[in-house]
Amino acid sequence: MNTNNEQDTSQSELPEGAKFRLGKSSIIGNVAFSPDGTRLAVAGDIGTWIYDAHSGEEVNLLAGHTEYVWSVAYSPDGETVATGSYEEIWLWDSTTGNPKATLKEHRDYVRALAYSPDGSTLASGGADNIGILWDVATEEPKATLKGHSGSIRSIAYSPGGNTIATASSDEMVILWQAATGQSKTSLKGHTHVVNSVAYSPDGDTIVTGSSDGTVRLWDGLVTRRKNILAEYKFYIWSVAYSPDGSTIAIGGRDGTVRLIDAVTGQTKKELKGHIGSVKNVAYSPDGSTIASGSEDHSVLLWNL
Repeated sequence: MNTNNEQDTSQSELPEGAKFRLGKSSIIGNVAFSPDGTRLAVAGDIGTWIYDAHSGEEVNLLAGHTEYVWSVAYSPDGETVATGSYEEIWLWDSTTGNPKATLKEHRDYVRALAYSPDGSTLASGGADNIGILWDVATEEPKATLKGHSGSIRSIAYSPGGNTIATASSDEMVILWQAATGQSKTSLKGHTHVVNSVAYSPDGDTIVTGSSDGTVRLWDGLVTRRKNILAEYKFYIWSVAYSPDGSTIAIGGRDGTVRLIDAVTGQTKKELKGHIGSVKNVAYSPDGSTIASGSEDHSVLLWNL
């Protein structure tokens, strides 16, 4: 853990609007808030760091994977942390930090994880081009999502839990029946890797971010294209809706976190402080804080 002097030095160099700079060793950039907003999980090369989201203090290190941790997700009840690495997913007790189970079925890195809203299913997406739906109770796979011809980069449940969206390097987003794992439809329009997908809090709209530089909106109910919300001259790595649905946070290759209007696409605020691509952005459950994970091996917590 950092000494007080080390922590004071890092915090004194914070950019405007940032509360803390977190990160130890090399991090991939993937971050996840606990459901109550008190903890932040940060995926890295030697494990997953757990921080106190209010103080910035290190709470725990979930170590056990022998490869980089690419993805991390909290269960809806906050009792479990799921982490994805090469060919395996580990489930951890969020209180003790002890491992609870290992799920093995993927044949490459697990790039994305998401729990169903009721916590009964864990969905995973891999660089092996498939998604897997895991029964949390039995810790066994119950369905495989086959249809992508490229790596699955992002996965998201609809707020009602009936549909799963997967974003892929094959330039498509596929929507799946959550109950059966059967594909429903494909969302086509991006011209490069689709790195991120998220549902609006009301489930009416899907937002996607791509290496083609566009942020696109799709009608989540009738699954058709709505419009290009914003367009940039750099890769878009991550998109996230604010809890109230009014704002979309964007992380991109230029190192800036942009907050844009979810309807007009107009920029509301720019958060500057990273010196590398922003690979992941996440809102705290109450919407007061944004965490941004970057290729510069740091996570910044921004006070909104």
